[in-house]
Amino acid sequence: MKVSIIITNYNLSKYLGTCLRSCIDQTLSRDQYEIIVVDDCSSDNSIELVRDIQENYGNIELIALSENMGVSHASNIGIRKAKSPYVIRVDADDYINRNLLEFYSEILNWNPDICFVYGDIIVVNRIGEQIERLRLNVIENLFNHGAGIMFRKSCLEAVGLYDEELRNCEDYDLIKRIFKNFDGYYLRLPFYRYRRHDNNMTNNPDERMKWKQKVEDKHRMENDKGN
Repeated sequence: MKVSIIITNYNLSKYLGTCLRSCIDQTLSRDQYEIIVVDDCSSDNSIELVRDIQENYGNIELIALSENMGVSHASNIGIRKAKSPYVIRVDADDYINRNLLEFYSEILNWNPDICFVYGDIIVVNRIGEQIERLRLNVIENLFNHGAGIMFRKSCLEAVGLYDEELRNCEDYDLIKRIFKNFDGYYLRLPFYRYRRHDNNMTNNPDERMKWKQKVEDKHRMENDKGN
């Protein structure tokens, strides 16, 4: 098995089916990857939806948390559970191109010096209509979109996984730590679909800026200690 897909979900059942079907419909052979859904104590019908899809497709592991712990905690649970050397997080309201796993995993297979692979993002609206292509060759864009990156699990473990004290900007923090230690590869293909809707965490710029400042303060303190 090459790849573990970690899907983190909280009350996103209206989009979760599309996400799961995109992960199931991959060109990479089904026995080469696993799907782990970590439900962060949803109160909608997410659990029932995942179990219905499990019955039809199998090979989907569901981890249902009894308390809402946040995306960092849920992501770490999935990563620790992963059986594969490569890990990719897909948010429950997003979905992926059917070639993503095969392309990204092959890049990592043939380049042992590379820790992670990422590509451009197609931003879609709540019904899946394309809004724009977001190029991640700009470092700030990459910092703000950590889902859809395929990592070597060993590299994530080396930097301590996600910071579970962060309820926002967890990707920003993780990628900053990864960049300090490892090299990545940018593939100029838009394989990830980021869905923009009313409940996106990024819709509150003031809240996000507050958490981003916490991350900056954290890294500044770590750099001061290192010096």
